[in-house]
Amino acid sequence: MNAVASAVPARGPQVLRPRTLVLTLLAIMGGWFVVANAVPYVVPDALHASRYTGGRRPWLLLHIACGTAALLAGPVQLWLGLGRRALHVHRRLGMAYTASVAVGAVAAFVLAAQTQLGWVFGTGITGLGLAWIVTTGMAIAAIRRGRVAQHEEWMVRSYVVTFAFVTFRVFWRILQGMGVGTLPEQVGAASWFCWAVPLLIAEAVLQGRTVFAGPSAARA
Repeated sequence: MNAVASAVPARGPQVLRPRTLVLTLLAIMGGWFVVANAVPYVVPDALHASRYTGGRRPWLLLHIACGTAALLAGPVQLWLGLGRRALHVHRRLGMAYTASVAVGAVAAFVLAAQTQLGWVFGTGITGLGLAWIVTTGMAIAAIRRGRVAQHEEWMVRSYVVTFAFVTFRVFWRILQGMGVGTLPEQVGAASWFCWAVPLLIAEAVLQGRTVFAGPSAARA
């Protein structure tokens, strides 16, 4: 991986500056989500304690811990990798990110199978877990074959899915504020929207760079 990474020129500051701003914003939003939405489940109040009791609580805590690790590590990981910085740190952090995704996805499958919020929510969370594993797995497969550009794109997709922790809450709150649907309908819609729509947008952006590139860039 060192040889492959060193063969690819580092981006100039004009490319890195907007990217750094975006990643910083994502990190701030991720931190907000952890404090405002994850911590109450770890140190639950009456509302949160009543939702996950008994055998589901260990899986919930595992899911929260792994999701939080991936959510907060993702912007740093992308900043290091896309900027060709401290690649030894990038590799180690990537291993931690991958482990968090794998364990967090398994916990998500268990929670989805035991949910009391309906089958739409359960299947949405199951789909999210599958997308989490597939996107991260493809990123690993790409870098093992020395395909740096593909690795970068799959890691972007992977973090888009990871960020579904945040987009789920945002979309759910919007539906609540608008008074649309019942609680099961709201969380069911949010469980699909939070990862499928952002992933579609990310794919359009990633592929659009090639589709709308000039002839010389497209041939390259």
